[in-house]
Amino acid sequence: MCGFIFGRGKRKWTAGLADASKKLMYSLVRIYLILFLKFFPPRPSLLFPLVSNFFIVTRSSSPWVSAIIMDPFNEKSPFSGFSMFQQRGPDVSRLRQFLNLLGCLIVIPIYSFITGYTRHPLTLDILLTIFAAEYNRFENERRRRRLNAPSQGVQDLEKASSLLTDIKRATECMAAIVGYREDPGLFARALASYKTAAECRFILVGVDGDDTPDMEMVRVFQEVFPEKSAVIQIDEPLGEVAMKTFEKLSKVDGNAQAPQVYMEATIAHCCQLAREILSEYDLDLGEAGGITRLCLFQPHLHKKGIMFSAFIFSIVISEMLGIEYLWSSDSDTIIMSDSLRSTIETIAGDPHVGGGSSGLIVHNENDTITTKLGSVVYWSELYMTRSTSTASGTSDCQSGPSTAFRICALPAVLYPWYTQTVLGHRMVVNEDRHLTTNLLMRGWTVTYVSDTLTATDTPTTLSRWIMQQVRWSRAGHIESFQQPQIYVLNNPLFFWAAIKREAGPLLGFGYILYYLITGRCFAYFNWYDVGIRIVYTLLYNFFRNPDRGPTNYWLWIGPGLLFYNIPLPMIHLWSLITVFQDGWGTSMRSTSEITKRDQAWKRWNDLGFFVVWMGIVGGTLARMFANMAGWDSTSVFQAIVLGMIVPSAVSFYGLVFRE
Repeated sequence: MCGFIFGRGKRKWTAGLADASKKLMYSLVRIYLILFLKFFPPRPSLLFPLVSNFFIVTRSSSPWVSAIIMDPFNEKSPFSGFSMFQQRGPDVSRLRQFLNLLGCLIVIPIYSFITGYTRHPLTLDILLTIFAAEYNRFENERRRRRLNAPSQGVQDLEKASSLLTDIKRATECMAAIVGYREDPGLFARALASYKTAAECRFILVGVDGDDTPDMEMVRVFQEVFPEKSAVIQIDEPLGEVAMKTFEKLSKVDGNAQAPQVYMEATIAHCCQLAREILSEYDLDLGEAGGITRLCLFQPHLHKKGIMFSAFIFSIVISEMLGIEYLWSSDSDTIIMSDSLRSTIETIAGDPHVGGGSSGLIVHNENDTITTKLGSVVYWSELYMTRSTSTASGTSDCQSGPSTAFRICALPAVLYPWYTQTVLGHRMVVNEDRHLTTNLLMRGWTVTYVSDTLTATDTPTTLSRWIMQQVRWSRAGHIESFQQPQIYVLNNPLFFWAAIKREAGPLLGFGYILYYLITGRCFAYFNWYDVGIRIVYTLLYNFFRNPDRGPTNYWLWIGPGLLFYNIPLPMIHLWSLITVFQDGWGTSMRSTSEITKRDQAWKRWNDLGFFVVWMGIVGGTLARMFANMAGWDSTSVFQAIVLGMIVPSAVSFYGLVFRE
């Protein structure tokens, strides 16, 4: 019943309820609207005017502004005949938002009540996660069946073949791959993997840097794609051009219009610049024998900077080629034969889906012990945790290495994504999650195509792995709290997944610290429950995970679970404390970058929290075993001290001194 009320309830039900208690409903809606408008003001982006109409109304006489005015009937306009800024997912009615708000208020108490009155809360939790994973896979398969349904219902073989051809043409895409000083061998493998993707009509590579070491990636691009390829240098990153354009436009007009109007004009200007650059190189795009592989390089900025430039060029190129979908990936990622096709088909099968991402596996699992353990984590944990939010019908994060977009959804979200600030602090490292948040805020659904795989690279050392997890966790904190409006636009289960993701590791940290200090448990805990949860997790992954797991996985499951879950509480807390730090945490893999060794103090600043945490965990385990052995208080204290010193010293030597 709860799922019926707080899910995608039918209009027939809401109309019947209104007729039954008309006065009461009107009063509730009125109260809700007052509260909602106070705390969640409507976004002006719902009323985007066309850029040309904006300038006509304001009658700006500035020659600088006039140079940006774009005639919608001009064949060179990047938005031919309409504004992509009008493209959005389905609007969520106020009544639906009100019901979602009520659902958010009660879903956590209901979940706490259910898990609080069972002897196996962890088992119940994993069963709910398994249900979410299966529901997500069912929905994705339904979308793909819907896309292929017209051809399957036709008896005429010739007509069915024609329909299949039309479907394949409609799901064609282009790929945008970005990177910075990537290992040449790995980058070559990544680019070569796209040669098997028949549905990819155009490949765009973005290199974040124009110095001599950066030219190594350009050289690799030319070696992998010697024919129908070109290289273009961008003098100034388009993201910085966009910020300057927005500032000039708003000043010239005196900020008389909504910010979204200036955003639209800014993106239109950047697209026009991209068109002019492409025309200068005479690439013959879309013509027989024309360029189908393009490499861009610009002054080094950050990943968001090169992604913004790549997205702008992708919007323009896709409009010229008549392509509707964009695959976005990293320079260390290798695609499978069906990675693009299956992900794009899932998006194309539902007009409400603005983006999606495939599942991930590790292609360098045999490099080191860390990569082997990381591969187990991807197989056993990340597949499950990423499925949790999909119980609400949408995903909360698109994975950067394996992301696809409906291109018409991008223009309206690019500028707010690129210029995100939190409490006045410019954010540059949470590019994947914030792009997903912007899509969700405009009503789009984002899907996790868990039955399709893409191979990515995982850090080869423990320190790099830890810092990668910290960076990902920081992005999760920011996107969980910055846009509370997102929870009333989505099913309450989306809010449940966010709270579970944020509160779970913090409760684990508090539980461990409390036991270390007092020797008592402040919440119910059952080792039998933990064991059942692990068994369910392994069985489900064995039978349903499309990734068949690392080689000899049964030897690595135990260490892999410890490798992920022991650091998790402290990583979660530390990333919350240092949420505004902008460091990537991992250096690039080219020879020129990997030989730069940080000072010991910087390594302590980055990884000292983990050294302290190892002491806390060691002391907690020492107290637990001492209590089980029945030692006196003095012996217990000595065991705790020794248990804290030894793990801390070992981790300090391995991560700070020896690294």
